[in-house]
Amino acid sequence: MFVYSKKIAQFIHTIKNVIKDILLHEVRLHVTGNWFMDRFGETYYPIAVGIYNDRNMLGYFDPGLYELGFHERLMYASEKQLHDIVRHELAHYLLFIGGGQVTAHGIEFRAFCQSLGWGPEVYSATIQLDDVQKTEEIRESDILRKVQKLMALSSSSNKHESELAMIKAQQLLLKHNIESKYRDVDDGEKVYLKRIMKQPQRTEKMCAIARILNTFFVSPVFGRKDRCTYLEILGSKVNLEIAEYVADVLHDKLEDLWNQTKREYDLKGLVAKNSFFRGIASGYVSKINALKNSYPGDVTKSLMVIEGKLKEAQSLVYGRLTSSASRVKSCRTSSELGKQAGEALNINPGIARSSKDSKQHISYKS
Repeated sequence: MFVYSKKIAQFIHTIKNVIKDILLHEVRLHVTGNWFMDRFGETYYPIAVGIYNDRNMLGYFDPGLYELGFHERLMYASEKQLHDIVRHELAHYLLFIGGGQVTAHGIEFRAFCQSLGWGPEVYSATIQLDDVQKTEEIRESDILRKVQKLMALSSSSNKHESELAMIKAQQLLLKHNIESKYRDVDDGEKVYLKRIMKQPQRTEKMCAIARILNTFFVSPVFGRKDRCTYLEILGSKVNLEIAEYVADVLHDKLEDLWNQTKREYDLKGLVAKNSFFRGIASGYVSKINALKNSYPGDVTKSLMVIEGKLKEAQSLVYGRLTSSASRVKSCRTSSELGKQAGEALNINPGIARSSKDSKQHISYKS
């Protein structure tokens, strides 16, 4: 899970400057902006940095996205410790673009580090950072359990009970977001990001899932890098965990609903399938919007605050985003059937995937 705040944005800027300095003066490569050229003078590679807080490692290099990641706790490391960790991950990066192995720490990795004058403090790169037990995490776990119980009730066969449970779950999430420490994006408050889906191309199913995830108080954003399209979600830890599970289940469930519908109504072709997925998203979002319109005034104001803060967070992480629209072919019958399926779809994710008590499924009311 990636984490952002104004303070962390400054830390990312610091790390990028450290990377550029090392590439220029220790590796002797050409650097321009947030790019550097390989030693053959043929190809530019990006200097992309992410800060995370949910992995049991100090740093990593992602060869699929040409991205370097560093743990949030490194903000409190000494200058030398930070520089050595950066050198370590850069060594993985440079070996990869030179045709070497990414993760191995064997003879090749050690020899490469030594060729640059980097000793065991770099190729071993182990430091101890004290673990801090955060009371915020305990409170968030409590919120997750309460939301889990309410969303389980949303699959009830009793329509009134189902809709009431959904309203209460959303109100609880609203209350959590309003009261949470990152409701204002300032120096000490954080915004979290997860990359949840990767595919070669953006599909209508991915777009439908993104639209549905919008109703879970996260901000979905598509990105593309090195022939890979991915979906990132931005929001609170609680909302990201819920949204990630929902996305996982929807990935298979939407296909199941399409296969069931196409057999029943003899639908064929990609146009019909894509229309069905767009219809599901439209139907589900319409149902949630109807619930929002029934909220009392104070909850509506809270919802506006959450949406406004999500936009602020999105601006902090991505800057100014651009969007493009294209004309798509549509099948009216498939679209309407998809809308009906979306209106009948109730999502009750099991929050803690390892819990024996979690009922992890999506219910479909026919």
